[in-house]
Amino acid sequence: MLSEATETVKDIEEKLPGKAPKPIYQTVQRSFIADPLPQSSKTIKLATNPEFAGDFAAAGGSGGETQENFEVSKVWIDPGCIVCNACEAIFPEVFEVTDDTCLIRPDAPLNDGLKIQEAAEACPVEVIKFNKAG
Repeated sequence: MLSEATETVKDIEEKLPGKAPKPIYQTVQRSFIADPLPQSSKTIKLATNPEFAGDFAAAGGSGGETQENFEVSKVWIDPGCIVCNACEAIFPEVFEVTDDTCLIRPDAPLNDGLKIQEAAEACPVEVIKFNKAG
């Protein structure tokens, strides 16, 4: 088929009327990785946090009742952390976010189960797990 060709690309282009240059399209680069969260002292408002329980009760949310704090016997991170830094922002004494994962700090205080639960509920990929003591 190629050996039977009688014209070149240049010959065909010369025969085309109104030859215009092809437009250049700019493609937006997209990523599924979120931008890092800016450092701040903001607290995520969750119904389980006693500090904000009243805010949710007034709005008809299910967090009207204050939960009693509890101790945790074990806390761990399942594979899949996206290093969003939400857990460390909530409880930096327990969680340490690195470049590619989250770690539980050695000798982390496990006596504030509500804060650990808040961090677990704030985790967008639900990889923070814990066992209540007792």
